[in-house]
Amino acid sequence: MKKQIISVLLCLILLTVTGLQMLAAKQKIVVWDIQTTGVLKDKIDSIVKEFNQKEKDYEIEVVHIQNDQYKTKIKVEMGGGNPPDIFHNWGGGWLKEFIDSGMVAPIDSIKNTLLKTYIPGSFDPATFGGKTYASAYSGLTGVYIFYRKDIFAKYRLKPPKTWKELIKVCDTLKKNGIVPFSLANKTKWTGSFYFMYIADRLGGGDLFLNALYRQKGVTFKDKAYIQAGKTIQDMVKKGYFPEGVNGLDEDSGVSRQLIYTGKAGMLLMGNWFLGNAKKEAPELLSQIDFFNFPAVEGGKGDPSNLIGSPGQNYFSISANSKVKEGAMKFLTDYIMNQSYIEFLGAGGGYVPPVKNASRYVSDPFLKKVAKTFEKAKHVQLYYDQFLSPEMAEVHKDVVQALFGLSITPEAAAAKHEELLKELKK
Repeated sequence: MKKQIISVLLCLILLTVTGLQMLAAKQKIVVWDIQTTGVLKDKIDSIVKEFNQKEKDYEIEVVHIQNDQYKTKIKVEMGGGNPPDIFHNWGGGWLKEFIDSGMVAPIDSIKNTLLKTYIPGSFDPATFGGKTYASAYSGLTGVYIFYRKDIFAKYRLKPPKTWKELIKVCDTLKKNGIVPFSLANKTKWTGSFYFMYIADRLGGGDLFLNALYRQKGVTFKDKAYIQAGKTIQDMVKKGYFPEGVNGLDEDSGVSRQLIYTGKAGMLLMGNWFLGNAKKEAPELLSQIDFFNFPAVEGGKGDPSNLIGSPGQNYFSISANSKVKEGAMKFLTDYIMNQSYIEFLGAGGGYVPPVKNASRYVSDPFLKKVAKTFEKAKHVQLYYDQFLSPEMAEVHKDVVQALFGLSITPEAAAAKHEELLKELKK
């Protein structure tokens, strides 16, 4: 009898040890993203939990880092040879610099699988030299002017289609004690939206690429860029933005709060704002709408042109990751699976970058976003994502200085141009 008891105990001990060994055998996959608030953070957390419950060989640890802190931290860890296995990026020049340094693994081995779901264009910002290095995890995103319909109605205002009409709206709001544009520009990229759109409406959709690649005699000293700087400073001097705009933090939601409370009438922001509003102020959704950035009289830019992305947020895999197989499994089986796509379309504030996306989008806001992409003559990826990291930082610093009235428009244009010449040596 004692022998039987001992035998049973030994079996239990063996099973326990084996179970612990199996748990210990799980390989960790570290994921970094910038989703510190909002519904996308919640969704990432839920799919990581699902992954950890279902997968026997891998376990994910996700780390959410604020945007600007992330950009510094990822550079340090990449340079030190200790990056996360999966890391957030935006495609474009920011990603390409890491690719050129051999720090990013191509995902071509799973691209055909991903293409069963994704639209091909979603991979464009992450494809270089015929190889693809990232897949999207949010959706088609455009930058629009969101506004409070009730405030516009109160002062008999209509969504402007031209710059002169926009100025009249701003003057009316200002006269009645309402900040025309909510803006928190401590993070710098928010102010860049104004610079990009005004330059586009003045100089046309080809302006940026012509200046960047030295085509058709265009440079960053182009009169459209100088005028964009002058226009921003004119808006600042007229009080169209909140006081101390360069000290207000977008990551903590300051700009959104000004809209929610009715202290500001408009907000130039990506359509991810809709997802935040649904979570933070659902009672106000019926009073929020948006319109395209208006045309500038005499300008070359088409008012259908958008600032945006065919994927917005991307995940890449580090070249030195020891768990590439598990990381790719996460991208193929969990990101953009059926429930994830439905989430983006239903509550995430995105148009999923997938085939037949309209099937998943019932929200009238998102249908409107989809239509703007269908009509757009040109979609420009954000400058700070398209440019190399070094030039992107200078661009953001210069534009923030324009808002702070601490640099002239001519000097701002010259700084862009001087850095590009230096980088091309």
